[in-house]
Amino acid sequence: MARRRTGPTLVQRSRRVSPQQKALYHQVTGAGRTKVRRPFLGLTAADLREVATALDAGIRRTFSRS
Repeated sequence: MARRRTGPTLVQRSRRVSPQQKALYHQVTGAGRTKVRRPFLGLTAADLREVATALDAGIRRTFSRS
């Protein structure tokens, strides 16, 4: 006789995980048993530097007003 699974299914578990955590699994630490890494946006290092610079400038503007 087959043993019945007790507890949530894969889909139910996946719905409880935040999008940020899923992105971390896929982009940084690797997902699944084989630790497959999947780039979400496909940004180059230059693109990432540009985004970081723009975010930094926005944050500085926001806090300099306070």
